[in-house]
Amino acid sequence: MLGLAALSLALAAACGDGSSVPSAAGARDPDGSFAVGRVRRTFVDETRSTPGFDGQPSLPARSLRTLVLYPADGEPQIAPLDDAAPARSRGPFPLVVFAHGYGGVADVYLELLGAIASAGYVVVAPDFPVTSTLVAGGLDDFVNQPADLSFLVDRALAWSASGEAPLAGLVDDARIGAAGQSLGGVTTWGLTHEACCRDPRIGAAVPMAGMLFDFRGAGFVADGPPTLVVHGVLDDTVPWERALEAWDATAPPRALLELPRGDHILPYVKLGERTPELQATIDATVAFLDLELKRERGSLDRLLAVDAPGTAELRTDGLVAP
Repeated sequence: MLGLAALSLALAAACGDGSSVPSAAGARDPDGSFAVGRVRRTFVDETRSTPGFDGQPSLPARSLRTLVLYPADGEPQIAPLDDAAPARSRGPFPLVVFAHGYGGVADVYLELLGAIASAGYVVVAPDFPVTSTLVAGGLDDFVNQPADLSFLVDRALAWSASGEAPLAGLVDDARIGAAGQSLGGVTTWGLTHEACCRDPRIGAAVPMAGMLFDFRGAGFVADGPPTLVVHGVLDDTVPWERALEAWDATAPPRALLELPRGDHILPYVKLGERTPELQATIDATVAFLDLELKRERGSLDRLLAVDAPGTAELRTDGLVAP
């Protein structure tokens, strides 16, 4: 288990766990925190169909009701404000696409997604056309969801380039990450490590409570983007062993956040008070994205500092400090 950040860095160098601390060339200062703006938009991909399920007919297109959060002007907070003025003078910002779990919707994860946006990210999170709470359809549609996220990357970049508020000029097309929980974690693995579905624009991946599925037999590609795996040891939906299998299959740079008391839901969703596990997930996710997408000074220190006895245990391999 890692301890304090400074001690952890020293131990990493001494023990050869793959983390290193080179010069700060190319590093950038932290962005700070932001207010969060919110808009909703439905995007329709006319090039791909929605399969039928449970007696429902197939559809010729895929309709994605989408939550969009973005850094906004005002006092920093994670609670989103509808149509808030974007913090355009401090952008552009990296983009993060997020995939919900089976039978979920993007809004379930508002505490997590708001925290990411407040740290200086545009967050795009769809409700999938078959697997969301809105329709509760067939589980097998996961094979189509990585392409949904790639489609939304296209739409977000086009929106930023179009000059249309509020995303006009707000998205950095060279800094893009992906994350998701449960079936959304499976989707994230597909988007970043499956031969059928990899999007080379993704520069950081955070699969949470997910596992490796068979995406049409295309095959897993170990050498994907830098990846942070987040998983609870007490997860009775996707067992902890599945996280270890995914970790073992993934090439560095990589990190694994083990949550000894974490189940399948509470490390990712706020129900009442924010749990220590949710706080660890938020802190690790933001620090990892800051490390890999922003190359912020101190980001690796902050990631290592998430390690706390009994709450979160972090292992790293090949991470490099800015």
